[in-house]
Amino acid sequence: MVWRADDQPPAARLEYMRHAVADSIVPFDLRPEHETGFCCEIRAADVGGLRFVDIAAPASEAVRGAPLIRRSDPELCTVHLQLRGNPVVEQDDRQVRVHPGDLTFVDLSRPTRVAGPAHRQLSVMFPRALLPLPGVDVKDLAGIRLSGRHGNGALVAGLVRRIAGDLDQYAGAGAAHVGTAMLDLITATLVASAGRDVSAPPQHPHVLTLRIEAFIEQRLGDPNLSPGVIAAAHHISLRYLHRLFEPHAMTVAGLIRARRLQRCRRDLTDPTHAQVPAASWRAAARYSKSAGDDAKTRKRCAGSATSRRSRRSSRPQRAVI
Repeated sequence: MVWRADDQPPAARLEYMRHAVADSIVPFDLRPEHETGFCCEIRAADVGGLRFVDIAAPASEAVRGAPLIRRSDPELCTVHLQLRGNPVVEQDDRQVRVHPGDLTFVDLSRPTRVAGPAHRQLSVMFPRALLPLPGVDVKDLAGIRLSGRHGNGALVAGLVRRIAGDLDQYAGAGAAHVGTAMLDLITATLVASAGRDVSAPPQHPHVLTLRIEAFIEQRLGDPNLSPGVIAAAHHISLRYLHRLFEPHAMTVAGLIRARRLQRCRRDLTDPTHAQVPAASWRAAARYSKSAGDDAKTRKRCAGSATSRRSRRSSRPQRAVI
């Protein structure tokens, strides 16, 4: 996903980038130093359960205050790697000026301000629930600056640069493993900065469930995906896996079926795929007698193909000006 202010008329650029920031990160109030000639570019991609965002911003101020947090709070955290420029990052009563090579940890559920000259940063975003910090309060870490030049920080910075440089390469089965490795390294760095033991903490059931859901999402096209495979990949018993999903409305196999059906429907209604036969999508999504699917799911997907495409083709086409 790419958003460029230059792709819009000058008068529409600021509002366009406000929407881009909200879509790629969370809502911020953007206040550029000069609205005339406003230039900004954002690239974003998901790697496993993480989102990587590359932002090139002009001299400006970005503020996320209490009203915006109340309006939208997906409970995300982010680690920024500064590549260019030296903006000031404020969170709560902490203020730090960052320089190229610095890392900053930000809790997006707390008031935040980033201000300064033109700069570029790479951000790694993830749900706060995926950050296991034993004995550490996230608010004590909000807004801290870490060195990305030595120790664990250097490892984090190096991996962030590598992944951000090849975002298109991290898709499919391997993406979840890469995302997990990145998050584990970030966790170790934050725990070490707090002066705590970095031994592996026990995984909270909610956190483990989120990891499993991300694992499933990345492997929907794998015909061998099954509860047994999922349990083995997360080093838990099949019985414990089913127990994790007991509070949910779906079983593990049911979640796999539902997500495959949703993906099939999405592809069938995508105008860019209008010339692709529905049978090809079912094959690509492994809607055969694969693990986790059943005849009812395959029939629903097959039945939806003709009806959905016929409804779409019957809609009046918009004129292109």
